Amino acid sequence: MSKRTVILIDGQNLFYGLLQLKLKERDINWVPLFNSLLETDDELIRAYWFRPQRIQDGHFTAEAIRNQIVYKKYNSNYLYYRNGNYSAIDQDILIKIENDAREAEIWLQEQRSRFAHIEYCYDQLCLDNANIEIVKKGILKLNPYLQEYNGEKGVDIALAVKMISLSVEHKCNKIILISGDYDYAEAINYVKNNMTKVHIVKLHKGYPPKNKNMSRDLSVLADKVIDLYEADIRSNYLRHLHQSA
Repeated sequence: MSKRTVILIDGQNLFYGLLQLKLKERDINWVPLFNSLLETDDELIRAYWFRPQRIQDGHFTAEAIRNQIVYKKYNSNYLYYRNGNYSAIDQDILIKIENDAREAEIWLQEQRSRFAHIEYCYDQLCLDNANIEIVKKGILKLNPYLQEYNGEKGVDIALAVKMISLSVEHKCNKIILISGDYDYAEAINYVKNNMTKVHIVKLHKGYPPKNKNMSRDLSVLADKVIDLYEADIRSNYLRHLHQSA
């Protein structure tokens, strides 16, 4: 009897794992790679790929950006600036505030454009692969003042809820999790106690193989760890290899 199998993908965790290999999601031919994760009697039902629904940027108005920059970098002038008493502030500092604000705004706009492009790429990934469903939940947090990403909020919760619901509703016999994040430990324990198998994919870089993205404690929780090596990805699962075949 075949085991109904679902793959759950933590998109951000996978993104950083592939980044270490200097690869992007669009470089991979996912159908044969997913099939390689299955055992002989597995039937792949669907792969749910979780990623942020939007950027958390609504509160980054022009006024808020400037007030925050003054508060963080030119704090002695904050009350003057907040009250619009600009004449009490040195002109050079006002210029620096405006320059810092413009840099933050330009960076934000670049990230919005980048996110929109990535949205298109993921939608195309879904169209190209019948078994992949992109699940957009939560937000991507940004810090325009330091021009860096502050992680995601709500995506891991959505994936954990999906994992539990699949098990409770008996939609599958096995879940293959592509993530090394220990935040899923409680969900994994719950699913296992509900008699659903959990296999976790461990991505290895280079030779000798190294893995820095997966918690050792998470490996212990899994019913099985599936080792996925950079050499195998490059030899068997890159899109250009499939296209030239």
